[in-house]
Amino acid sequence: MKNNIEKVLPANGDLSEIDKLNLLASEDAAAEQSMSDFMDMKYEIALEKFLENNPDKTEEDFMNAIRRIPMETGGKVIDFAKYAKADDSKIRELDLASLFTPGKTLASLTKDERDAVNNLLRMTLGNKD
Repeated sequence: MKNNIEKVLPANGDLSEIDKLNLLASEDAAAEQSMSDFMDMKYEIALEKFLENNPDKTEEDFMNAIRRIPMETGGKVIDFAKYAKADDSKIRELDLASLFTPGKTLASLTKDERDAVNNLLRMTLGNKD
């Protein structure tokens, strides 16, 4: 079978190449007819079985039956909330001023005190780096 995918079609915007596009998107006529005949045969067999098992029903009832999607049994329900990460966004209160004498600023802290403050902040808020 010839591969027509590499064939470049210019875009005209007026759908003048619609026949070419349909031909590229479809099988050849014989293959499509074969598939259509096969599905018609399958439909007829299923219809005959349906009418044998349900003598009071019609072909329209059969079409409605095959269109209907049975959902009464449902499916497996997955609770995605169970797998989600816990939302740990509650407000945290930081009272770093209680650790130092009143009136002391961050600029006046020693290196060890600054390291202690940074360590407390890192443990409280989480390490962002």
